[in-house]
Amino acid sequence: MDDYLSANCAHWDELAELHPETDFYDVESFLAGETTLMDLEREELADVVGGGTDLLHLQCHFGLDTLSWAREGATVTGVDFSPVAIETARELRDEAGIDEERARFVESDVYDISDVLDETFDLVFTSYGVLVWLPDLGRWAEVVSRFLKLGGTFYLAEIHPTFAMSETVGDDDWIQLPYAYSNDEAMSFETDEGSYADEDAELSKTTIYEWNHGVGDIVTALVDAGLDIEFVHEFPKSSYKRLDGMVEGDDGWWRLPDGPEIPMTLSVRATKAE
Repeated sequence: MDDYLSANCAHWDELAELHPETDFYDVESFLAGETTLMDLEREELADVVGGGTDLLHLQCHFGLDTLSWAREGATVTGVDFSPVAIETARELRDEAGIDEERARFVESDVYDISDVLDETFDLVFTSYGVLVWLPDLGRWAEVVSRFLKLGGTFYLAEIHPTFAMSETVGDDDWIQLPYAYSNDEAMSFETDEGSYADEDAELSKTTIYEWNHGVGDIVTALVDAGLDIEFVHEFPKSSYKRLDGMVEGDDGWWRLPDGPEIPMTLSVRATKAE
């Protein structure tokens, strides 16, 4: 397992160097004051995030969403296992003029955060393409619970596990589903077609390992860790273009214009009972 996670970290180090220069992340607009958060998480957390909210962002990549939450009024801590991503996040924080007391970034694997942090938070947040990199959801949920204050909120916005099974739309307009809905064994891939943020990028760290987790796996892990589920929502729209033929709307979401309305995005909100 350590070999799998080391390979993934090396891959994400390379992406952390590439992604700040891509149109997908549009760092220039962020520095000009735009948020990188989708309307979904802003609306579903509107009653939670504000001045004085302590927010822990798991798997924060190079920190644009973390810093956007800081602009919403939260005091934020972003965690990622890529040292390149963490260093970039700190540089962007300083360039954006956000005080380091309002936004700090910590290098750590999700499972080892207790080695570097010991406080608890009002809100634990994670989003879009994060769970597939985690082999053990039970341990992940225990980390979430460990870092939540009593009465605190956990929130996940994620690629729906059904949509994560998909790869292409065939000639007959049927969506092909080559991947398992949920699997315990690592799936190995060679990412020779660039990155989701730049399909033409040439990468050297191309071997990655992923694990798909079903909705039941996610919810059960959180319940077993002692959290109370407030809601589970599913949406027929995607935060990125996964399939050819998808069309981006004015709201920034991608949809299949003529296909069936399959679930593409999942959101889960839970609390740690007082």
